Amino acid sequence: MGFWIFMFIITLLIPAALLLTWYICPRLKRINNLSGYRSKMSMQNQETWDFAQKYCSKISLYMFFPSLILGIVIMLAISSKSIGWIGCTGLGIIIIQMMSFVVIMIFTEKALKKTFNESEQKD
Repeated sequence: MGFWIFMFIITLLIPAALLLTWYICPRLKRINNLSGYRSKMSMQNQETWDFAQKYCSKISLYMFFPSLILGIVIMLAISSKSIGWIGCTGLGIIIIQMMSFVVIMIFTEKALKKTFNESEQKD
């Protein structure tokens, strides 16, 4: 049971990171190299930075709930399984949850390109 509790807590770390991203990103007012959504396009100027932080935050919140539910439901379903089963399943959950960050990056970059390439063409 101790290992199951450990893996349950570990599978909740990615949703916690998504929630932290949702909370912190929109509060970052200056372009920096330490925290926030940092990509070449998001760091071009203050306008792209502000947009990227808000958009990344919004997508993080959308990814939080499925990630949290996935971890809780599956881990509760395997609570009586063997240590090997719990470990492998927990690893699978974490890998799937990590895809949330890839989704956030893809959606944020697409939104940046769409928003700022269109505004450049209008000028």
